[in-house]
Amino acid sequence: MSYIDKARELGEALAQTPEIQSIKAAEAAILADPETREAFAKYQEKEKQLVAAQMITKVVPEKDALALIDLKIRLMNKYPLIKSFFAQQQKYEKMMAMVNLTLTTAIHGMPSAQDLPLPEELKNAAQHLLDNIAGGHKMPAMDVPSDFKLPQGFKLPG
Repeated sequence: MSYIDKARELGEALAQTPEIQSIKAAEAAILADPETREAFAKYQEKEKQLVAAQMITKVVPEKDALALIDLKIRLMNKYPLIKSFFAQQQKYEKMMAMVNLTLTTAIHGMPSAQDLPLPEELKNAAQHLLDNIAGGHKMPAMDVPSDFKLPQGFKLPG
């Protein structure tokens, strides 16, 4: 079986997950309510404009990014269906992050928590997560360069 077939199989399996089903249901609920649909369409248009600007200039004006966040918060407070959609979207994004991490570790090997640039108090939680991803199988260790540093401006909590 080719990797494209496997990717299609993965996509079909993901489409059946509660996260995907929930986000589709939340989106359908928004589309079924005319007032909510119109408000959400305005948000999506502003989000598209911001993304397009970012693709062109590589920098989003802070005031535009803050205005979009403000709009999102106002919509979530006014429209329960939009709030539900964003909650479901967050669950979907967490699931996809886990899928991407799993794919990456299958390709590059599994890091140990000690290799990760995390504060000491997060390393136990990270190791537990990595052990779960491996499904109880010993994965090859990821080679993390000794001079690895977080990107400039990236800060970890703590």
